[in-house]
Amino acid sequence: MTFLVTFIIPFLIVLGVLIFVHEFGHFIVAKLLGVRVEKFSLGFGPRLLGITRGDTEYRISLLPLGGYVKLAGEEPGEALRHDRTEFSSRSVRDRAKIVLAGPLMNMILPFLLFPLVFMLGTEVPAYLKEAPIVGWIEPHSAAETAGIQRGDRIAEVNGRPVNNWGELENLVATNPKSTMEIGLVRGSQRLEKQLAPEQDEKYGIGYAGLLRQIDPVVGYLSPGYPAEKAGLQVGDRIVEIAGVPVYHWNQVSQLLEQHGDKTVTVVVLRRNQTLSVPLEPRVEETNGQRRPVIGISLITKTITEQYGPIQALVKGTKKVFEVTGLTLYVLKKLVSAQLSVKTLGGPIMIAQATSQAAASGAANLLFFIAFLSINLAIINIIPIPILDGGHLLFLSIEAIRGKPIEVKKMEIAQQVGMAALLLLMVIVTYNDIQRLLPEDLMRFLPWK
Repeated sequence: MTFLVTFIIPFLIVLGVLIFVHEFGHFIVAKLLGVRVEKFSLGFGPRLLGITRGDTEYRISLLPLGGYVKLAGEEPGEALRHDRTEFSSRSVRDRAKIVLAGPLMNMILPFLLFPLVFMLGTEVPAYLKEAPIVGWIEPHSAAETAGIQRGDRIAEVNGRPVNNWGELENLVATNPKSTMEIGLVRGSQRLEKQLAPEQDEKYGIGYAGLLRQIDPVVGYLSPGYPAEKAGLQVGDRIVEIAGVPVYHWNQVSQLLEQHGDKTVTVVVLRRNQTLSVPLEPRVEETNGQRRPVIGISLITKTITEQYGPIQALVKGTKKVFEVTGLTLYVLKKLVSAQLSVKTLGGPIMIAQATSQAAASGAANLLFFIAFLSINLAIINIIPIPILDGGHLLFLSIEAIRGKPIEVKKMEIAQQVGMAALLLLMVIVTYNDIQRLLPEDLMRFLPWK
């Protein structure tokens, strides 16, 4: 029951909104042009429930991953009466308007939702808005190889100014295995470095091994774990472990691993008082690896972005173009094989993200819907048969030739398009499963 309420229902609601908006675009333009709409369906397959009003049957169907609008005279080879109420009897321009209306509605929706998000107020990690000053370099990482040091401020990437950690993380994530020209400031010097992010094996995104400064302050104590038993408190700042000074959160796990389950002395600063605490870590297995843990975690500081109507409209409009640009950039990287298909997620990942967004508040859920709507619009405009972009391609060819493509050729093209989409579905589902299962279980999958 909890799974249904937490994952399935939010996922179906979000999916239903996106499908409805998309299909409503086709529907309303067809109606305005006088083309008869026979069915308006949320979902595919057998009808679950529905009602007929005028010429149109409005229905909800069994399979929720999609929807459709059935227009009179739409199917190739369908018998036509050659009147203006039939889709295929209309001009190329009219048909293109109806086809384009679906993706267009998905692009219009974010212009409404993003301003609302900024009016309601949304919490974001504070560091994403901070200047990209390096606080940590992972040993043997791409950043260390490039000669980047702690304290460096990343000023430019490939000649483009970088203002905050959010921009830098996006650029690193979308450029795995690509050499990036980094302009940085070190003290009074301005230096140029070449950074080649590695590719994360599970998610396919770039990883460079450079992080912001994360102070080693205890944000949460796990009940029953060594840190709580030893008397550590939330707010304690760890200044030393086994005689080694600690200045960054990542040092904690590294120093603990060096000592395994042996007792170590942890020195903390608590309200201007220095305390020494002996700790005996507990060894636990995670993803097939045994690691010592003491049961502490950090709390990421957040800031609330909330604006009045005018500012929210400006910020929201800017966010639409920002997300659209990033989506197109990622798509370009995927098509050129500069970004792995491992970055793609399917229904399982979307359901997880929807659940997290819904749990974190209305603003975050609306933001996620707007983000998905932009992605849906762009994907649908790709010229793959059976997608709206494929239909627009057929109409463009018809406009150039002066006559429609032969029915047989169109059917073959649509079958190829369907096969391509099914293959993509298999890939993204595999990616979802890979992210869900522990690494030590992945090797037992039959396709590994």
